[in-house]
Amino acid sequence: MRVGLIYDRQVRPDTTGTYLQSAMCQHTEVVYLQPGPSLNIPRADIDFYVVIDDGLDYPLPNHLRPRAAWAIDTHLGFQRCLQRFGDAELLFAAQKHDAYRLAEALGREVHWLPLACDPAMHCPKPDEIVTHDVVFVGNVVNAKRERWLSWLKRSFPGAWVGQAYFDEMSRALSRGKIGFNYSVAGDVNMRIFEIAACGLPVVTNRVFNNGLESLFATGQEIVVWECEEDLRQQLEQLLADENLRRQIARAGYDVALQRHTYSHRAQMLLEMIDAWSPERRKPAGYFEHDRPDVRALIPETATEILDIGCGSGRLGAAIRRARACRVTGVESSFQAATRARQVLDSVVCRKIGDVPVSQFRPNSFDCIVLADVLEHLRDPLATLKKCAHWLSCTGTLVVSVPNGRNFEVLESLVDGNWTYESAGLLDEDHVRTLPRRELEKLFFQAGFAVTQTRMVYSQGIDQLRDHYDAGQLRLNKVTISGLSRLDAEEFYGYQILMSAAKAKRTAFGLTSIVVVTHNQLAYTRMCVDSVLLRTDESFELIFVDNGSTDGTVEYLRSLSTVKTLFNTENRGFAPAVNQGLQVAQGEQVVLLNNDCIVTTGWLTSLLEALYSSARIGMVGPVSNCVSGEQQVPAGYPVLAALDGFAWERRKHPELCSTTRLVGFCLLFRRSVLEAIGSLDERFRIGCYEDDDFCRRALEAGFDLKVARHVFVHHFGSATFKGAEIDLAQILQENSRRFAEKWDAERPYPEYAQVRQATTRVSLCMIVRDNEAIIEACLTSVRPWVDELIVVDTGSMDRTPELCRQLGAQVFDFPWCDDFSAARNESLRHATGDWIFWMDSDDQIDPVQGQRLRDLVRSRHAPECLGYVLQVHCPAGDGHQATVVDHVKLFRNGRGLQFEHRIHEQILPSIRRAGGSVEFREIHVVHHGSRQTPEQRSRKLERDFRILQQDLREHPDHPFILFNLGMTCDDAGMYAQAIDYLEHCLCVSHPDESHVRKAWSILVNSLRLCGDPQRAIQKATSGLERYPDDVELRFRLAVLLQQTGDAQDAVGQYKQLLNQTEPRRFQSRDNSITGYKLHHNLALAYDQLGMSSDAARHWESALSLSPESEAAQIEVARHAFQSGDVERLRQLSVAVATVPDKPRTASIVAMLAMAEGRPAEAEEVLWQAWRTTQNEEHLDELARLMVESGRPGQAVESLRQLLHHRPQCAATHFNLGQALLHSGQRDEARRYLERSLKLRPHHELTGRLLKTLYREDGQS
Repeated sequence: MRVGLIYDRQVRPDTTGTYLQSAMCQHTEVVYLQPGPSLNIPRADIDFYVVIDDGLDYPLPNHLRPRAAWAIDTHLGFQRCLQRFGDAELLFAAQKHDAYRLAEALGREVHWLPLACDPAMHCPKPDEIVTHDVVFVGNVVNAKRERWLSWLKRSFPGAWVGQAYFDEMSRALSRGKIGFNYSVAGDVNMRIFEIAACGLPVVTNRVFNNGLESLFATGQEIVVWECEEDLRQQLEQLLADENLRRQIARAGYDVALQRHTYSHRAQMLLEMIDAWSPERRKPAGYFEHDRPDVRALIPETATEILDIGCGSGRLGAAIRRARACRVTGVESSFQAATRARQVLDSVVCRKIGDVPVSQFRPNSFDCIVLADVLEHLRDPLATLKKCAHWLSCTGTLVVSVPNGRNFEVLESLVDGNWTYESAGLLDEDHVRTLPRRELEKLFFQAGFAVTQTRMVYSQGIDQLRDHYDAGQLRLNKVTISGLSRLDAEEFYGYQILMSAAKAKRTAFGLTSIVVVTHNQLAYTRMCVDSVLLRTDESFELIFVDNGSTDGTVEYLRSLSTVKTLFNTENRGFAPAVNQGLQVAQGEQVVLLNNDCIVTTGWLTSLLEALYSSARIGMVGPVSNCVSGEQQVPAGYPVLAALDGFAWERRKHPELCSTTRLVGFCLLFRRSVLEAIGSLDERFRIGCYEDDDFCRRALEAGFDLKVARHVFVHHFGSATFKGAEIDLAQILQENSRRFAEKWDAERPYPEYAQVRQATTRVSLCMIVRDNEAIIEACLTSVRPWVDELIVVDTGSMDRTPELCRQLGAQVFDFPWCDDFSAARNESLRHATGDWIFWMDSDDQIDPVQGQRLRDLVRSRHAPECLGYVLQVHCPAGDGHQATVVDHVKLFRNGRGLQFEHRIHEQILPSIRRAGGSVEFREIHVVHHGSRQTPEQRSRKLERDFRILQQDLREHPDHPFILFNLGMTCDDAGMYAQAIDYLEHCLCVSHPDESHVRKAWSILVNSLRLCGDPQRAIQKATSGLERYPDDVELRFRLAVLLQQTGDAQDAVGQYKQLLNQTEPRRFQSRDNSITGYKLHHNLALAYDQLGMSSDAARHWESALSLSPESEAAQIEVARHAFQSGDVERLRQLSVAVATVPDKPRTASIVAMLAMAEGRPAEAEEVLWQAWRTTQNEEHLDELARLMVESGRPGQAVESLRQLLHHRPQCAATHFNLGQALLHSGQRDEARRYLERSLKLRPHHELTGRLLKTLYREDGQS
């Protein structure tokens, strides 16, 4: 959508419109329209106009429609705003009470849209020194405000009052401790938001009935005063109590950025515009379909038909022509509904979500049609439930939706595309993707039973015979295994059509679901979410908490629809269940572990099984992690596929008799409880209480059944592991108690088998002040691990809160200049079998996450204690990423601990334990954090401090010396780096993992400190020891090239082309065997005049990095020199999308020159130079003139270039050549001599000057 934004920014640049424009640009395309004569010109490219009140009264032409208006200063001129903006299609007011007044005066809806802040402009300035107690930034406006400002300066001499704009406003506020505001007319002004966003506590006068309290919590996020004495007390208290001041400032800052930025306001405004304009961007005919495929499913006997989303009524009109019936339509588009009324019996013009159930009488329709509607709805289930109310008992529901499983969508997604269109499978208005299975589940949840399913196929269905064989479907870029023929056909479906009837359901009454918790909040959240989302029967949820300390208690109290009982200690499973049973009111009870995830229809299916026979007293589902016959293979690789897997099992009901059901998910009648009593509490913490319960039920005459068609996911033993309870000991003790009670031995070895079969992985992280990046990190890894352990070392921002919201367990650990200590603290809390560690600025994509999960589940050699994975650190230029090997996955326990205060390592601990590590191709991406020079300086200071302390504790330790050398190199302290690295190499064993890298950094430091010959010697020595080291050979080649030995450099580069390197620990730029290798080799061949070889490697470099400007230019230059016009045309097309880049003008000019248009080529480069003042254009112009045999015409551009590059040897040389070809020998000789002085070893310059001297008779 393109929005035309109207306000004046010349009179007052700091007007509200400026901030809103910047925010709206983040959400949609915005065209700024300056008031004046241009407004009188109609524009066809604007979808909606938005007028921002700027206090001025210029004319607003009536053709600027449709229009929204935001009235800002209603408190200063209500009648003016009423008259000026009252005719807008959408009207917003910045003051809440004036929104009500406008609505009353106009007799229509007016929306409250408060003012806000711009975080890019209104933000804390940490470099400012606090010099004032209280700060007021703004205009005096009237006598009332003047009186209060005068009082403020008299009463608080440290106060500052003045005017400042934009960045200076933030700086002025940042110099104060408290931000003061006085609203002149009961308005909620922008100053309140500006102060909060700048990190100061806001102190403002109370405004009544204007919504301030709904924006900020008074006393917590802002401070409100009512009189002089109240104001004095509030200010004095804040000035005296720094903690209180910071607390309120922090709370106000958080709420301002979370809810009150202009981006939030822009989003609300655009959503209202979008809701007002439902037909925008829809093609002609979008609402004009008579749908014979849908009509074929409508029963011939239907006489009362409801067509939801009827469009212009074509479908209903076709039905009415074919039979005697009455058709009612529902349509949200005003224009389409108007047309539909001409052909249907009646039409309701409303969004179906807004149509109340009372709109139509119950059971009033024989058939309800939803043709391509559900995919447009946020809550399709609510609509289907309305349909169930309106549809007669014998009626038919007919639905069509686009097939979300269509192969075209899938293959497009594989290519990285999900491009929305104005209509079709990827209609831009779709908010749901509904493949067949999801549609079936929706029908079930709404109370329908599917009676017929049809598929409208794409043309590609004819190719199925060629693409499907033995359960495998081969598409163009994807091969899918394990498919039946029907499943394969579904990929070619374009539309899914279903008819359904009202399902015959049994009323089972209330079911009580009892859940016991002891910590493990993340599992409990998932369990609750699944129960609330997937349970369709009447139920009550009862929680009994056994002394949780991880936030579980607070979470349970926040749930308004559950019963909760809280114990102060861990009473054990059986006693807690019995507490829940005492308050349960259901006719049947489910015992559900808090580490379960239930699936769609789970309770309905279990209840149907329970009541299928009067003899059945207990029923349990199957699961992925449970002992005995209830264990089945998990047919889903990730939790996202769980519900679909369970749904397909549900279609094949199967009940099996058993003598034992596990209590992870156990349904039983109340009559069982009345007959045998509650759980036996002698079994203490857990285990065997369910065996005992089942045996008592059997002896009382009840049957036990396993519902093999009902699947519930179970993580398994989460509470035991989290509480560090010795499960083996508990099993042994309770086995003895069970045997004593029943005079029999039932050891149940299955428990141990389940524990061994359930391999869990814990993510361990340390964090501090990472609120900007932590969500992306944890969200990426959460699906692939079983628990998130986060150790916070002193965050001052919202990092811990965000981590908890994302399901992590967060532990505080005071920072002690020791990264290993913090990481080892995280290990202490991990309960998984394996540890996976990441940094807060790492992310793992789904492909790598699945590989990680598969690795954890695979078989492991007994001696393998860890796996080496990779960290990819992308560079900003897009040509490279540094790839670093780390032992990122290792076994939990066995005394494994991180070592070294910084650059911590787990590998030494693994080796001391006698273990080994294996390499795997799995990686995370390290995004890093952008640092200011001050932040970088502080980080280096910290690193050096910790490293020096580490060295004092471990003198001459090779790895610490290596890290000191590496850090010095990074800091530009090359002499110190050389000393540390040479010392490191002296005391290191040649096979230690850091040694090769130490050689490489040493060579780099020698080069950068200006000693290339010694660097070459060290590189050569290193290669004698490690001849297969890629990085050392690359560094040697670069050194040779930079010192003028291009021939030897080519030899080294060519070795790298064919060199293979054994797998070992490394940390290097991956492009040195890819893009950079071909780039440098091409440069070396160019130096040697070997043009064809150079051209070949420039092409290779370009294929490896298609966006490389250097490669594009050089490929073009070689094409120009060889007369390859077609290649130049290809390159010209490729760069046409970035016309502002220097390469574009250069390549276009070369093409023009090659096609015999020299004047056009020259003009292109001159114009580019005049527009951008980029020296590359002059350089290219001169080069082009010389290479095309017109050196004389290059003189002017080279002279201008030399003005900008007076010390450039190449430019002096090129100018000398051009002058020489122009016959100006004396001047040419002067420039060549200057070039040789700047570049003494350049052979071509020397040869050219010798020729000149000889011809002129000079020596």
